[in-house]
Amino acid sequence: MLAYHVEWHLRTTLAPILFHDTDIDAARAARSSPVARTERSPDAKAKKARKRNAEGHRVMSFADLLSHLGTLSRNTLAVPLQGGHTITLHSSPTSLQKEAFHLLAIDSLRVQ
Repeated sequence: MLAYHVEWHLRTTLAPILFHDTDIDAARAARSSPVARTERSPDAKAKKARKRNAEGHRVMSFADLLSHLGTLSRNTLAVPLQGGHTITLHSSPTSLQKEAFHLLAIDSLRVQ
């Protein structure tokens, strides 16, 4: 249950860069009756058609976003001529990864 709860919060927080409808209240208000099916909001339809949100960031599914976030890496290199010395290299986050960390209120340097 905890994993589903965490996933729900992640999906809600990351909704601006996912295909999720962020203006569901407007879509519900436009229904003809409370039991009628809720259509996607115009913003969600535009986001799906352009595959970009209003700020110009790429949008994707939740699973694809998690895979994309998984490409951040930290490489530790051993220097053979300097016995025991190592160098740590961090990959640079993409603009989408930076936006995801911004939405989650996480400093992107802390996850590296």
